[in-house]
Amino acid sequence: MTYVELGLRLSLVGVFLASGLAKARTIDDVVLMWTRLFGRVWSAKKSWAPQAAWALVAVEVATGVALLFQGVTRVFSLMLAIGLLAGFTLLAILSARAVIRLDCACFGRAGATLGWRHVWRNSALLAIGVTAILFSPDNSGRALDVGGVCVSVTAAVLVTLLAFFYDEITDLLNGNW
Repeated sequence: MTYVELGLRLSLVGVFLASGLAKARTIDDVVLMWTRLFGRVWSAKKSWAPQAAWALVAVEVATGVALLFQGVTRVFSLMLAIGLLAGFTLLAILSARAVIRLDCACFGRAGATLGWRHVWRNSALLAIGVTAILFSPDNSGRALDVGGVCVSVTAAVLVTLLAFFYDEITDLLNGNW
């Protein structure tokens, strides 16, 4: 199970680093998302939107980096990733049910309104995190085979690309291109 857990964890590394760095590049869209969220929930706190946007970027990048480490850090970072993904999934559910309408700035650029397709993507990523923590072996002293690591990295790159281009893929498959 070492290579399965490694591939799952590296998938989350890729997703969180890609998401955090893309958000940093297009921070204005993320600030707008937070402004709308704060305006809906706490109208007096709209001025916190820039700080919240940068805090989200920092937490996502830090989570992605922390997922690279073994030991206690691995378990803690997996729990943090699961918590973040659960929060993102909850926001997508609230938006899909029209409780709070938010544009998806998931990977930087504001695109479509958060909806059910984002719930499914986030749920799949959440399942990856839960599976990684459930099958997380305690064999940090064991040497890894280069071939197994290469397969894990390849799988992680594919998952990261699928998550990163998920909106474009679903638009293409739905004929919205």
